[in-house]
Amino acid sequence: MVQEQINALESRQLELQAKMASTDAHAAKCTKLGKKFSIQYPEEYTEYLEANEEYNRNEESLAELYAQREAEAAIEAAVGHIEPMAG
Repeated sequence: MVQEQINALESRQLELQAKMASTDAHAAKCTKLGKKFSIQYPEEYTEYLEANEEYNRNEESLAELYAQREAEAAIEAAVGHIEPMAG
């Protein structure tokens, strides 16, 4: 279950990276011309900010999920080394 959440978030991160990268050409053009990207392309700028905010939130969630996955793996490994009691 944790791995499914990780997979979904990692996939979403790729989508968000692509969305943010799609604004690079316009942002570079604005920088080159000394213009503000946020003024020249306000809709793109807003989309970029929203994607960036979601990306950053997802990074925090992924860090927590990675830690949870590692903890679960450690528990499974420890349980696997426990020998049944002789009865």
